[in-house]
Amino acid sequence: MNERPVIAVTYNLEELHVLVHWRQMFRGIVEAGATPMAIDTGSHLIDTETLIANVDGLIISGGGDISPHLYGGLVDDPTLWGVNDVRDANEINMLASAQRVGRPVLAICRGLHLVNATMGGTIWQDLDRDHPTNVSHRLGEHALLQAAHPVALDPDSAVARWTSTTAITVNSQHHQGIRTLAPRLRATARSQDGIVEGFENQDGSLVGIQWHPEIFWPNDTHSLNVLSGFASDCAAAIIPRRTAASGTM
Repeated sequence: MNERPVIAVTYNLEELHVLVHWRQMFRGIVEAGATPMAIDTGSHLIDTETLIANVDGLIISGGGDISPHLYGGLVDDPTLWGVNDVRDANEINMLASAQRVGRPVLAICRGLHLVNATMGGTIWQDLDRDHPTNVSHRLGEHALLQAAHPVALDPDSAVARWTSTTAITVNSQHHQGIRTLAPRLRATARSQDGIVEGFENQDGSLVGIQWHPEIFWPNDTHSLNVLSGFASDCAAAIIPRRTAASGTM
């Protein structure tokens, strides 16, 4: 039997009463063929080096807004919700640790914003106010169980490889979005209004998506394929990690 990859999944314990579909994410990761390891990043600083050394991949999940300090935003913006500096610090460190040792990373919604800002990009602080378009991006937590709008995928992207298509329909629940993309990232998905809905780094080991396949997967084949594709990429990291840990060739 093939070994299931272990994927660290970040979350903030204090937000679970609001994020009503949280459990769906862990069920989806199991359905995709991996073992999730839940990491509360919002309460205290974590030894990220040790943590990442003992998993095969990392999902930086959704949740509250990232700190405006990360992208030069307004700290007193009334639209901000759930900013947690401890969570930001932990996830930035986890991202750096994962990249140092070659672990695949999937950054979802808030995670996409965090990665982009950390790597030098900027964020629209509130889309409805600062960059309104004809596409509704924030439909409410319960609407995450249904399709919201189409997204076009770069045919050479990891998500296109995972889903075997270049056009998908996604769910949506975000009031912020990518304003300028970080220099070392390339846009791989866009909604009809031109908003960047996905990116990846040069070798595809770091993938960011704006939508929530970890919730939509029971109702959408492409969403499950995103999770399964990422799990497969993480599985490829199992042997190198085990070999390094045992000191064998």
